[in-house]
Amino acid sequence: MKQPRKTLTGIGDQALQDLVEGPGLLRPPVPVWCNTLPNWRAAVNNEPKPPELADCAPRGSEISPDDPRFLFHGSMRPVRTPAITSAELVVKKQLMANARRDRGRIGVIVEGPANTGKSELLAWIGQNYERRLNKRYGLNDDRIPVIALSVPAKGRGGNRNWADAFARFLGLEREQLGSDPTDSVCYVMRHCHTQLVLIDGIERLEHGADVKQSFAFLEHISDETGATFLYCGRSSRAIVDPMLRDRETRLEKKEDPWSDHPVLMTSRLGYDRAGKDRFLSIVNKFDKDLRLYDHQPGDLTPLAPELHLRSKGYMRALSQLICQAAQEAILSGEERITEELVNGLTVGRVIAI
Repeated sequence: MKQPRKTLTGIGDQALQDLVEGPGLLRPPVPVWCNTLPNWRAAVNNEPKPPELADCAPRGSEISPDDPRFLFHGSMRPVRTPAITSAELVVKKQLMANARRDRGRIGVIVEGPANTGKSELLAWIGQNYERRLNKRYGLNDDRIPVIALSVPAKGRGGNRNWADAFARFLGLEREQLGSDPTDSVCYVMRHCHTQLVLIDGIERLEHGADVKQSFAFLEHISDETGATFLYCGRSSRAIVDPMLRDRETRLEKKEDPWSDHPVLMTSRLGYDRAGKDRFLSIVNKFDKDLRLYDHQPGDLTPLAPELHLRSKGYMRALSQLICQAAQEAILSGEERITEELVNGLTVGRVIAI
């Protein structure tokens, strides 16, 4: 599908226009936001890989903030955790069950505490699903198998413009949407074979009219396109589950109030034996991706207990600890992550100033 050229209409400020559309090399490093189709496809087609040391700046070279090896260690790539493997299987089964249904589809809910990797899980599932399709059927610009959105902010009147959020991802401009933007979005999704819609930030929806209006729209999109929806956010089951919006069914005494949506529950990794084992396996996967000149395979293994305590088993904190340690090892010239280096990191520390 040919994408229309993106423009910032209505800004009226040429300087801002030039800043946004100017050469990327003139900017400091920034994230690539996957909320547009070109950026999403770039993430799908350019899976991050650790750089080869032979292709990096020689040891002892001055390191700039945009050095490729330094940048890689700033975030590294997500590692395949046991949670991701289990979640992919659940979503795969649901997609297969929904594939030819013109009605009666159910979605999947991802919920859990903050900082337990929900959004990373959502992106991993969507991007790897699209990669598998590309591998099986070949690249095709007219195929848009996955749409990834965050819950849009409320606009005038307190309503959320969901049709505009879908249109922005697809690259549809106002003149292409016609008099019925929702119908235009459904037309594109049908003809581009959209199968999976990822909705992040579900906790932003407010109970009452906001939830009712949002799901009236999203259920219409699913009905008209056949797409399977994945909903992600804190306490998302209590927001998404259709049984909670059902005012007609009377539940029996002590009957389970939830409906048929499978729920993927993320959590931090605890300190019991199972939690420690899973945490160690994740640390070892980070270890394999490190590209430091003096790194030895397994260097992080003896540091796993300290990393577990410092991170409290949260994936965000673990990622920050390992990435900051790797960057510090590069900047200091130590080129290896040690216990002393980890102890000197400020993640989770109180610093007297």
